[in-house]
Amino acid sequence: MTVAAAASATLVGAVLFAVGLFGVLQPYTVALWRERLDAVGSTRSWNDVEPTDWRVTIARYTFAIFLAGGALFLWMAGQQWLNLL
Repeated sequence: MTVAAAASATLVGAVLFAVGLFGVLQPYTVALWRERLDAVGSTRSWNDVEPTDWRVTIARYTFAIFLAGGALFLWMAGQQWLNLL
């Protein structure tokens, strides 16, 4: 194991954890952004769209998976750093 591998795992874990945490805490915002992207090119106004409950739920669970993956990467990175000592 190298320092570069441990640093890479730490960086990937931190990014996944941060994105996952935002998505879990703000699933409505993420779902609203997705709905607004879907409204591009339609006759509906950007401000008139609202996400459905199922889209908010899917966003919450998807980002919970990102959060868990980030935590796993951070745990693995910690193990790599300990092995380098």
